[in-house]
Amino acid sequence: MNENIIFDYFENQLDLSKNFDADAIFSLGGDGTILWLVEFANRNQIPILGINVGKLGFLSEFERDEIEEAVTLLKNGELKIDERLTLKVSVKNEVYYALNDAYIHRIYTKEAGCLTAEVNITVNNVSAGKMRGDGVVVCSPTGSTAYSLSAGGPILSPEVSALSITPIAAHGLGNRPIVCCADAECALELIGKTTASLFVDGRCLCEIKAGDIVTINKANNTTKFLRKDNYNFYNRLSVKLKDIFS
Repeated sequence: MNENIIFDYFENQLDLSKNFDADAIFSLGGDGTILWLVEFANRNQIPILGINVGKLGFLSEFERDEIEEAVTLLKNGELKIDERLTLKVSVKNEVYYALNDAYIHRIYTKEAGCLTAEVNITVNNVSAGKMRGDGVVVCSPTGSTAYSLSAGGPILSPEVSALSITPIAAHGLGNRPIVCCADAECALELIGKTTASLFVDGRCLCEIKAGDIVTINKANNTTKFLRKDNYNFYNRLSVKLKDIFS
């Protein structure tokens, strides 16, 4: 860490397509701001230092009144690296990266009406069943506390190298979440007449039609965060879940 800290300030004008060299990216906002930065930070291998000025701030390490402390700890080299598994999402010859999740969700069209989504799920080219409902979400351990949790999926510790496949409002009671090795390739194939959308970390990226296949697997790079030395995932989980339900 250099003795002098130089700040470059960006607000929506950061060109995420360009490469950049820095000791850290300060993210001032909520979890959505961090998710917006993930692909850029992952590609350039710059750690994210999250300052929560939003609501929940599950991914952030510091609150708004701790900015001065964050700068001091960074300057003194007293923060530790927290590496998080990141997803590589491929569809229609396009590749996207996600920290939390990728999911397909049915949408209404005049032609098909409001049909449920039927999805064939495979893991390493082996059938893991067919799901009928609103859609399917595949998440990383970091994303297991986001949409997947709301859909009934399990909470995974960031130390676990795994992916979770969770049905969204499944019609069949036998459709349950599946946890598989992070080195596996998960594939979601939309079948029938349903039209759906692909979402990556909450962003709607493209329309999915019957026959389209979305593949999700572990990206080569991890996404790095800067944490306090006493950071503990389970303590954070307990505090933040309490905030949600209080």
